[in-house]
This record gives sequence, C-alpha cells and structure tokens, in this order.
Amino acid sequence: MTPSLLMELRGDCAQCAALCCLAPAFDKSPCFGFDKPAETPCPNLSECGACRIHESRAQSGFSGCVSYDCFGAGQRVTQEVFGGRKWMSEPDLKVPMTRAFMVMRRLHEMLALLKTAEGLPLHVTERRALTALSAALEPANGWTEDRLNSAPVDKLERQVKAFLQSLKRHVVRNKSAKISP
Repeated sequence: MTPSLLMELRGDCAQCAALCCLAPAFDKSPCFGFDKPAETPCPNLSECGACRIHESRAQSGFSGCVSYDCFGAGQRVTQEVFGGRKWMSEPDLKVPMTRAFMVMRRLHEMLALLKTAEGLPLHVTERRALTALSAALEPANGWTEDRLNSAPVDKLERQVKAFLQSLKRHVVRNKSAKISP
C-alpha cells in the first residue's frame, strides 16, 4: 500500500458530499435517534451539507454517527469518482453516489484490515498475498462508477477474510501468558 492511500483511509468530511448522512440506513436504537432508510438524507443534514447537531450528536442520541468511520470512502467517491460533484446540487447523483459509496466503503474497510495485517511479522509468501489483495482493492487505474458497479466485492471480501484467517498464528496468544492491565 502506498503512503497516500493509507492517509486516504481516514474520513475527510470537508472533501465529501455528506454521503454517510445519505447512503446507509439505520434503525432507531440507543445509537441512532430515529429510523432512516437508505438513500434518504438524514433530517439533521442542512441544505448546505452540514450536520445541524454535529457538536451534540452523542447527547442528541446519535452516538453511532460519532463512532462511524467511512475509512475515507466518502471523499474518495466525491472527489475521484464524481469529480467533486455533489448530490445536493445535482439530485440525479443521489442514487449513483450512494451505490458507489456503499461499495467503496466495503473496499476501504478491507484495505484498512490489510493495513493492520501489514504490521504483523509476515512470511514472504504472506506479504505477496497481501500485496496482491491490496492491488485488487486498489486498481492502478483507480475507481470509476462503472468499475465500482462491476467490482466483485463479495468475492474480494471472501478472499480477504480467508487471508486474514490464515494469519491467525501471528496473533494467537499463549494461553498461559498473563496479560497486564
């Protein structure tokens, strides 16, 4: 993974089109104050794309918003895939941006997991597998709307999961070892 990509795995709301406030559905719970269907703007979202309760989200019953991490998928979709365009000013982009965001979020979550695995003492064959998986999740020619729509995300998730499970020996602790608080 390149250093620039690692930086992109963190959300940058200023470069996004409030996609986390649009794309996912959420159910009323202790983490979300009300039900919100997918592809529906959050009622707390202002017309300019800012959260009306941003400073008091947790106190207002939206701790899920505080803890949510898009891993940089929002700004990537907004800036790279849609060239800085926003669904708020171009309503026809609402569905395509939502779909692209949901796919990119899954891809970035897998990249974040692989980034964590990079810190393990991997064997050369494991390192090669990690590099190959990262390349599949991060094509050299970037992501476009069409590429995201046809991305084999379920297959990639199975491959990443199998790879990470194969690394279990690197993280399994000795059962007799004492863990300090």
